[in-house]
Amino acid sequence: MEATAPLAARYYTEPSWYERDKENIFYRTWQCVCHVSEVAQSGAYATLRIADENVFVICGNDGVLRAFYNVCRHRGHPLVEGFGRVGRRLVCPYHAWGYDKSGTLRNVPGSGEADRLSCDRISLRPLRVEIFCGFVFVNLDEGATALKDQIGDLEPLFRTYHPDPEKLVFVCETSIDHQCNWKLSVENYNECYHCPTVHAKSLTRGVLAMEGYTTVPHGRMIWHEGKAQTTNEKQYDYDVTKSPRAGDYGAYWLWPNVSFCFYPGGYFTIRQWLPVAWRKTIYRYRWFSDGSIPEEDVRALMEKHKETTGAEDEAVVSRIQTGMESRCFEPGPYILGDGKGAMSEVGLRHFHSLYRQASEQGNGGV
Repeated sequence: MEATAPLAARYYTEPSWYERDKENIFYRTWQCVCHVSEVAQSGAYATLRIADENVFVICGNDGVLRAFYNVCRHRGHPLVEGFGRVGRRLVCPYHAWGYDKSGTLRNVPGSGEADRLSCDRISLRPLRVEIFCGFVFVNLDEGATALKDQIGDLEPLFRTYHPDPEKLVFVCETSIDHQCNWKLSVENYNECYHCPTVHAKSLTRGVLAMEGYTTVPHGRMIWHEGKAQTTNEKQYDYDVTKSPRAGDYGAYWLWPNVSFCFYPGGYFTIRQWLPVAWRKTIYRYRWFSDGSIPEEDVRALMEKHKETTGAEDEAVVSRIQTGMESRCFEPGPYILGDGKGAMSEVGLRHFHSLYRQASEQGNGGV
């Protein structure tokens, strides 16, 4: 059932609600760590912060991807940082406890018979791992519904843009700090009601056409689709004829905080809203290439987006957060319009419905 009214201000302005969000949502949902190409070699790893929890994915000697909490079993020091590759073992930087790539403890410096320490009975805490269209997801909840069961019908659509997403290669990334609750950043993304005003000189002039643009709730997703804007000067160099979908725009948001975004010309980015605190969110863009676009062009678009649309969104969400903290604020009604077009807040309403479901059930919204 869709929400009948927008969320009240307290959901964004009271730190206690952020604490609930961590437990009820972020620790119970699928979170994207990286692309398979980034962890394809034995010992290659990638880390991710999920609210207050640090995790990592690593490729084993057998080529299998495994995920663990990034916490040593001795004194809790993180084992790895960022992206990289280890040799024979994962070695804790604090006391040099060593683990093999399957997470089992193999070496404890200085231990003796009096310690009665059985290494093979100590392992890193594992997490569930799934791969979707070449992207590696983890979930802290052992009982969560499989990712494929939640978004499997997106895969054939994804492959209309990139037939072999497993062969995508990471090019670059950028992050923008949003001084707001994570929900405000996600909501801003899932409606284009603000586009003609906030992005009048960036997104709607030379990137995305408003006519024919749609926002459609789809299970635990929201699908945004449209066409390239070709009537004004282009904001970046794209060719709408280079591939069957080069003239299309598609952004497919997955509950609760990730989106696959396909730009005109064949450019692709995955977006994530990473909560840091009740009033701070990192909006991360990771850009990939299928080899058909020069990497310098991908980097140029990344910088262009950060300086224009990215900067514009950064400004408005922080101002909305401040406004919601006013003692006078009460949310206005949804503007639904035709129920799917660019000027409709149907995506916002759907997000609120998913959020209420997750908050009430305490299971990530499954």
